[in-house]
Amino acid sequence: MATRKQPSQGATPDAAAAQPRRPRVLVAASGSVAAIKFEILCRSLAEWADVRAVATASSLHFIDRESFPSGVAFLTDADEWSAWGRIGDEVLHIELRKWADAMLIAPLSANTLAKIAGGQCDNLLTCVVRAWDYSKPIYVAPAMNTFMWDNPFTRRHLDAVAGLGVSLIPPVTKRLACGDYGNGAMAEPTEICRTLTLFFGSQEPL
Repeated sequence: MATRKQPSQGATPDAAAAQPRRPRVLVAASGSVAAIKFEILCRSLAEWADVRAVATASSLHFIDRESFPSGVAFLTDADEWSAWGRIGDEVLHIELRKWADAMLIAPLSANTLAKIAGGQCDNLLTCVVRAWDYSKPIYVAPAMNTFMWDNPFTRRHLDAVAGLGVSLIPPVTKRLACGDYGNGAMAEPTEICRTLTLFFGSQEPL
């Protein structure tokens, strides 16, 4: 995994600039009860990466943004145009696309999966995905009820996003929010973090 090294005493500015930097991971949450684990996930990734977090409006019901680590920028739809006033100013979803080395959507709801598969871009999260450079990885960790996971539309939508190069972190079987037991629960944060760690560990230093 690439980590930032401190320049040694007497190092020239050019030498310091050549030191590897930390990976940059954009982490997004969509509307699912599994978003209660979003803060834990971001905190774990922030131990070795620079993290920015994006939350959809429906995910905010499950997220305590006050508990987020101070070093993780927490962004919502309300921030999309807050810095833009005239031509040439930053557009947030474009800046996030440029900034990130990888994107992770966890949890990925059935609704947001359908939006991405159809090319919709009606919030900050889906605008980033629509603008994404698909030479860089996107990982998704779905979270939905078993009946929704088994719906034929879900397979079609997963096939569509796989065609873009999106990588699936499969859901797991456990007791779900409704009390039923079945497949569709988001993978545990430890497994999701391990997937990202393995990817960056296989790359050249950034």
